[in-house]
Amino acid sequence: MSEERDVELDAVAAVARITALEMLVRQMMIVQLRILDRMGEIKLDADYIKGMAGAYAEKVDESPIIDSEWPDVNYEFKVNVLHNLERFFDELETHIRTNP
Repeated sequence: MSEERDVELDAVAAVARITALEMLVRQMMIVQLRILDRMGEIKLDADYIKGMAGAYAEKVDESPIIDSEWPDVNYEFKVNVLHNLERFFDELETHIRTNP
């Protein structure tokens, strides 16, 4: 016997979870980059972060993340991903500048 239930998504809870995940990922990336910097594998500075941001943006732009029949959907999705990546890397760059 199948019982149907309406699922309600609390927008505030969803945004809070996404924000928490973004913060966690950013902190993990900072720790990893600092380890690589201390090991001498990279020179962690604002230019390095800008280079990473460019590499990620290039991959997103080339990627068939969404293969839909509607080019507008593909474009809007990629623009949204690129916007979020830009914000993410801007926050990383700011953190690196203020906490050398």
